[in-house]
Amino acid sequence: MSVRNLGLALALCALGAMPARAALVISEALANEVGSDVAGEWIEIFNTGPAAVDLTNYKIGDEETSGGTGTTESMHQFPAGASIAPGAVQIVAVGATRFMTVYGFLPTYEVNDTDPAVPNMLAYATWDPDGGAINMGNSGDHALILDGSDAIVDAVNWGNNFFLNPGIDVTTAPQDGQSFERSNVYIDTDTAADWHFGPAASTAAARSTPGAARIPEPTSLLLAAGAAAIGLWRGRRRG
Repeated sequence: MSVRNLGLALALCALGAMPARAALVISEALANEVGSDVAGEWIEIFNTGPAAVDLTNYKIGDEETSGGTGTTESMHQFPAGASIAPGAVQIVAVGATRFMTVYGFLPTYEVNDTDPAVPNMLAYATWDPDGGAINMGNSGDHALILDGSDAIVDAVNWGNNFFLNPGIDVTTAPQDGQSFERSNVYIDTDTAADWHFGPAASTAAARSTPGAARIPEPTSLLLAAGAAAIGLWRGRRRG
């Protein structure tokens, strides 16, 4: 095996050792929208798997309890035929028009019917009988994905201990427009350590990164370990 191939193998082994779970994950969520228009809230998803996922029977929202009647929480089903390709990012916005105003491009889906070019999410009455729109609280709430059998596929929570226990610490609340962002979309340990606040930018719209999933480069520690292993292999060949 060449030195180059050995280094690649070591890197792949290291990446393969990273904990991962479901193919579909929440990669980012914005609760403290830019300005005061709740139509500016959104949830981003990412497909970590090797194949496309048919989203037709999947749901997404901020209502954590089946049968819940909270007027500020809801659950919505993806439209028929919806799917997400492997390695792809998609965004579910409350309002496509507001999202476009803030970020300059359209989301993949919207909850409110504001733009005919964007497919609408469907109210999922089986889980959320009172309907409504996603309206996530800045200091405490949830975002979750349900599969076809209404089992939780992935979730993130802040200011409470619903799914992540403890949830993301919001003692220092996110700034206006600052999202909750997964640090590496391929690492899902179901702990708050998977998450961080979005960029501390000077403008509110730049404090989140919709449409751009986080896939960090291998850490310096992994690179150092790979270099050491290659050095040891070279030494043995010379001996």
